[in-house]
Amino acid sequence: MHQLLPHPIAKPWGRDRLPDWLGDVRGERIGEVIFTGGSSEQQDLLVKYILTSERLSIQVHPDDATARREGHAHGKDEAWYILDCKPGATIGLGFREAATQDDVRAAIAAGMLEKMIDWRPVFPGEFYMVPAGTVHAIGADIMLVEVQCNADITYRLYDYGRDRPLHVEQALACARLERYALPVPHIAADEERELLTAGHGPFGLRHVAFRAGEEIVAHDSCAAWFVPLEGTGSLSGAQWKNGECWILEAGDRLYAQSDGSALIAVPNANSKMP
Repeated sequence: MHQLLPHPIAKPWGRDRLPDWLGDVRGERIGEVIFTGGSSEQQDLLVKYILTSERLSIQVHPDDATARREGHAHGKDEAWYILDCKPGATIGLGFREAATQDDVRAAIAAGMLEKMIDWRPVFPGEFYMVPAGTVHAIGADIMLVEVQCNADITYRLYDYGRDRPLHVEQALACARLERYALPVPHIAADEERELLTAGHGPFGLRHVAFRAGEEIVAHDSCAAWFVPLEGTGSLSGAQWKNGECWILEAGDRLYAQSDGSALIAVPNANSKMP
């Protein structure tokens, strides 16, 4: 087992305060809390909390082929589990209708790209898979857990006038200019559900629920990222609680001391970091 370290990251769209269970950081607008190993070793997956007070940029991440042409090891697929949001909060996924690259360039030049994006209401408990190439933007007043392939490659198409660089042509080279058509399941807090199947996607991911005193079964053949959303427990003698992230190894024993739920992610064995 190995507990990952939380690192708050300031963002212009972040929040002035974090929930108590994520730490007390003030003086900056924190938009992300990223969990890292505290060493130079690159992990296969990256887990982060995202907390917004404003919309993120409209952006896209490249797939493996495009990323490798740019000199990166692989592209970036990501998944979101919505923890909390204010009524009326939205996320942007794909386009309201299919567009061309020239349509997008013209909308960016006119400051109108956000009107082309399909903004949809979001609710706690929803799960979104965001494949590489999906044009997307997380809206204001949302808190979510993101699990992603560990690649820091983001191409911004539009940023609402913020003073940050855009990457329009790089984005258009990998973006799918179409509607988002994947299902969006709602996961109850007490529900056991496989969200992504290991070996058939960028990574495996499941939502687990547990009762006090139960053993939590993670994965018996490879490392697994354990992200407790609610509850407390023990892990091979150590104590865990919500707001943390652990990497479990085969043979680790994981128990709940209170009722709760968690996400458990495993990397795709065919897409390990080089």
